[in-house]
Amino acid sequence: MRVSIADYEVAEPWAREGCYVCRPPARLGRPGPVLVSELDTDADGWPQLCDHLVRLAAANPAGLLEALEVGPDPETKRVFLVTEYAEPAAATDGSNPGWNLGTAMTAVAGVARCAHALHEAGLTHGSIHSGRILRAERATRLDLPRLDAPPGTITRTGPWAEMVAVSPELFAGETASRSSDVWALGATLHTLLSDRPLYTGIDRDEPVTAVQRIMFTRPDLDPALPGSAAEVIAACLAFDPAERPQTAAEVADRLSGAVDSSGSETAR
Repeated sequence: MRVSIADYEVAEPWAREGCYVCRPPARLGRPGPVLVSELDTDADGWPQLCDHLVRLAAANPAGLLEALEVGPDPETKRVFLVTEYAEPAAATDGSNPGWNLGTAMTAVAGVARCAHALHEAGLTHGSIHSGRILRAERATRLDLPRLDAPPGTITRTGPWAEMVAVSPELFAGETASRSSDVWALGATLHTLLSDRPLYTGIDRDEPVTAVQRIMFTRPDLDPALPGSAAEVIAACLAFDPAERPQTAAEVADRLSGAVDSSGSETAR
């Protein structure tokens, strides 16, 4: 494990590979720990990275993990990114005990409002899934979009709960959009509420088979899901993007309305 990244002292590895819990230098003016991530970006990708960060900062959506600093990594000759400290709030392996109906719908509604703010600023997140839901200062946060993905990247090979959050049209070559983020919101909510994979057998598939299953079959929702959640999830997972909720704000409103009507206003 690395001892330091620039002038940040590494305390321990974080949940994601290449990310560390660090003690910040005094110049940062923050007493607590921060997260420092190694980005797979070199000097050639610096302008694109900075442009993306500036646009994220301009959008400044509530609920997005706060970026604090970006700079060159002297050891790797690449780039490091510093964010506020947060802890994973959900898993990508389909095991999410403790996420009751009100908790999950409230959290995903918050993520949806954050995504909508990005959309309104001309940005898409492109990598919403259960593993991107974090906890920072007793509040739910949406992790930053992947900032070091090469152009045209859809997703990395990973757990099935990440794969099912990628909409079929992205695997077919379309670019990330409002609609693909809406699909991801529905898949994320299903993962939080059910340990049953959204596609039967995908938890045992090789990556190529998993992609084919998403492209050419339809999601199989857990029949045990409460109707209030199942209706929103089914709408988000419509195969035709035109049939999904047209904005992430609409998803948030529907989830918040369902929480209010059920009286389950519990925030995780």
